[in-house]
Amino acid sequence: VRRGIDMFDCVIPTRHARTGFLYTNQGILKIRNSRYQDDTRPLDAHCQCYTCQNYSRSYLRHLDKCGEILGSRLNTIHNLYYYQQLMRDIRNAIDEDRFDQFSDDYYRATANGIEA
Repeated sequence: VRRGIDMFDCVIPTRHARTGFLYTNQGILKIRNSRYQDDTRPLDAHCQCYTCQNYSRSYLRHLDKCGEILGSRLNTIHNLYYYQQLMRDIRNAIDEDRFDQFSDDYYRATANGIEA
């Protein structure tokens, strides 16, 4: 967006969802990581998507490890919702003439990822 692209068509959210890479406000969460085996928290506590409102990290990890298609679907729901919300927030920041600050804050919050 900073470089003038305001529309995109991309498979990244769905491809990453299928491979266990999930977007959060703190960076990418790799659901296959063993640290999530007993983690009962949602993917992102601030996310209002169906997945975050109804399923824990441990359950999503279990679905992924079992190769259950439901895991990919729930992960996809989350990643698509995340991208839609991110683009909405970007549009609002542009409308309010605060995009540069929004962009800086976003990169600072997600730079190291949740795994760091």
